[in-house]
Amino acid sequence: MKKLSDGTGRIFDAMTGCPAYQVVAGGTQVDVTSQKLPAPSVGGDEQWSLLLTYIAGGRSTVVKQTAIRDGSLLLVLSGSPALVDRHLDKALAKATATS
Repeated sequence: MKKLSDGTGRIFDAMTGCPAYQVVAGGTQVDVTSQKLPAPSVGGDEQWSLLLTYIAGGRSTVVKQTAIRDGSLLLVLSGSPALVDRHLDKALAKATATS
């Protein structure tokens, strides 16, 4: 579990370590901002959460990414913030029921 926890923590730290950066996707420059969020209290042994905003061509998209470790299971939900929040409990219950 330690490797899973450490690896997931490193990924989330890397994604929020620099609050603003740029990437190029298919020749298009994309500005990205990241913000660490309080971890949800829905269960599991560990939780991580962040908010990413992608800006390209004058349009922006906000994505929430939340990860929950429950034993050796790692659940990652990514999408619109409201949908991630709405479905997190159900996703964790379903994932832990079948693991």
